[in-house]
Formats: sequence, C-alpha cells, structure tokens
Amino acid sequence: MTTNPDTIPGFNAVAESRKWRIATGELLNAMSLDERLAYLNRARERYLNARSVKAAAEASCVVREEPPKP
Repeated sequence: MTTNPDTIPGFNAVAESRKWRIATGELLNAMSLDERLAYLNRARERYLNARSVKAAAEASCVVREEPPKP
C-alpha cells in the first residue's frame, strides 16, 4: 500500500527533508575521514545493488515470443 504525502495531515516534505539533512550531516561530521569514506562507500554499494536488483526484476517481466513460422 502506498501513501500519498499530500493526504497525510501535518506532513511537510520540506521540513522532513531538512531534518534528514541535518541528522545526516551530524552523523558524518562525528566520523573521522576514514570512517566517513567507509560509510559512504557502503551506502553507495547498497544503492547500486538495489538498482541492479530492481532493473533485473523489471527486465525479467518482459516475455517475448517468437512469431509462428510459416
């Protein structure tokens, strides 16, 4: 089930985005450079893996049949 943020009373996308950015900035600022790079590399790998799984799932839904031979 998907929910439309426009129908959620009191939901403010700008405020939620701002809270997320502030929290992420505080998290990254608390890390050393090596920790930050490792964290961001792990996040990148998770993102790329999720994209490839999604692309594979979308591609596997296509069924093509050969036309009948005369």
